[in-house]
Amino acid sequence: MLQKVQKTLKEWNMVSSQDLILVGVSGGADSVCLLLVLKELERVIGYKTEAVHVEHGIRGQESLDDAAYVEKLCARMQVTCHKVSVDVPAYSAEKGVGMEEAARILRYEAFSRIAEARHAKVALAHHMEDNAETILFHLVRGSSLTGLCGMLPVRKSEEGVVYIRPLLSLHRAEIEAFLIARGVEWRVDSTNRDLKYSRNHLRNIVLPQLLQVNEQAVEHINKTADSLQEMKDFLEQETQKAWENVAIRQKGLKKALQLSLKIYALSELHPVLQKEVVFKAISTVCGSRRDITSGHIEDVASLCRKQSGKEFRLPYQVTAKRDFDYIHFYSTDSSGLENESKPSEDLTRSVSAEELENIFKSKKELEIFLRRDESLRIKIFSYDAQSMQILKKTYTKLLDYDKIKQGFCIRTRRSGDYFISDALGHRKKLKNYFIDEKISAPKREQMWLLAQDSMVLWLIGGRISEHIKVTEHTRTVVRIEYIGGKRDGFYEET
Repeated sequence: MLQKVQKTLKEWNMVSSQDLILVGVSGGADSVCLLLVLKELERVIGYKTEAVHVEHGIRGQESLDDAAYVEKLCARMQVTCHKVSVDVPAYSAEKGVGMEEAARILRYEAFSRIAEARHAKVALAHHMEDNAETILFHLVRGSSLTGLCGMLPVRKSEEGVVYIRPLLSLHRAEIEAFLIARGVEWRVDSTNRDLKYSRNHLRNIVLPQLLQVNEQAVEHINKTADSLQEMKDFLEQETQKAWENVAIRQKGLKKALQLSLKIYALSELHPVLQKEVVFKAISTVCGSRRDITSGHIEDVASLCRKQSGKEFRLPYQVTAKRDFDYIHFYSTDSSGLENESKPSEDLTRSVSAEELENIFKSKKELEIFLRRDESLRIKIFSYDAQSMQILKKTYTKLLDYDKIKQGFCIRTRRSGDYFISDALGHRKKLKNYFIDEKISAPKREQMWLLAQDSMVLWLIGGRISEHIKVTEHTRTVVRIEYIGGKRDGFYEET
């Protein structure tokens, strides 16, 4: 037993001589064995061992007797024991979760709290049968590849607490035989036989029947989980490569918009990678993997085939919405998406007729700073159609000075904006232009434009109004260059 556990500790680099190991001890055979083994190996490796017991408040006096047993055991072994009492029934009723799940949540909260305070790793006593039961549990519920990989020997939580499972290569029978040989008794939880709990049904009915089919069923389930873990590791590498090409982190935009996926890039992926990227996107915005089902993933992936405007509500007040060539993920609240998508600040900057005249007379360049690392550089000079060529650059334009010398403003879009679409003076609503060009809502809100009242002179990154274009009759031009921003001029940040 000691050799097997020591080999596992070394193989997975679970502990070092500087570590403090917090052992979760329920009083059952598995956790008592783990405490004994780690305490004995303490002298060999050099780490320090402490124990934590969570009294769940479920089984009355029996639960209190378990706590007393653990405290006496730790006192006899000269191990510091942290006892935590929780009220599982009350938590279950308050949160609307089952007793098993409530107990698990409160137990891990206690482990995490003490481990963070003590700067310790947490050792859990799961063994091969536990792992097989977990895999079967996930299988019958409907699980992703992650669930079918079972328990990891070493896991780091979102809070940064490291959990280790030194007994994961051992059978329950080996553990009990070790304790019997040492003359150590353990506590038996009376609820372990209660078949109303899903895990007990798997433990007491399903797994014994599988062992009748093949006596090595537990080993085979665990080996299959190991193989699936290798596949999962490979898939995660490929998912990360795809993620870097598909996902756009929306920083510095509207507060609600968190993340976007490029539909054209997502659609090119293998269906397996598509689902993995979508799952990563949902869990990133939700902040958790829990409660995200295959149905949620399929719904979001289907947006690649839906029309613009289609959306799905997800857990944790998150909405996924198709907007032309993107799937956007929003964190929603009672104020709703529509309100969150509106500009949160007035970014208008005016350039007066006097300022334009001063630029022209001084022959100097004016730089107007907008936001972050963005600015506009404005210069005015004489124009000769015979000797000068019109610039064909997306972010640098020449405009007819005489047609805009009364001044203009630089701002983001407003309701009612339009531009002159042809030489006959026809108007086109900016909203319709956005739709025709498939420019998504977040981009619309962030694009700068030059305007006189509601008439758009230049949509920066897009077209200019027909009536201010330079012609053979133009004598003076305004050269305006946009500096800064991100890819495509739409301020996307990866």
